Amino acid sequence: MEIPFNNAFMLNSAKTENAIDKIENNAKSDKDIQKAAQDFEAVLLNMVIKSMWKTVPKSDLFEKNSANNIYEGLMHSSLAEEMASNGGMGIATALAKQLSKEQKNL
Repeated sequence: MEIPFNNAFMLNSAKTENAIDKIENNAKSDKDIQKAAQDFEAVLLNMVIKSMWKTVPKSDLFEKNSANNIYEGLMHSSLAEEMASNGGMGIATALAKQLSKEQKNL
């Protein structure tokens, strides 16, 4: 799988680093850990949604331009964040549970 180095990649990378920083440095409560895990799951879901979107047949109904690309990126990000906040695929729950255990052992 080819990883594109564009704005979406940079945004996902920044969100992932922010989630990791929260967990390593600032996660004082289970709520902080859960939020960081949800942010991480949203990044993963965003990547999955973008890959799935590429398989949808293209239409000439709408002109392909930068505004359309921006809209699609915002739609993917919003959908991924909404999915992650409503349970997603369960990655955030499992990750938060594991991180809580590890933090209590420190």
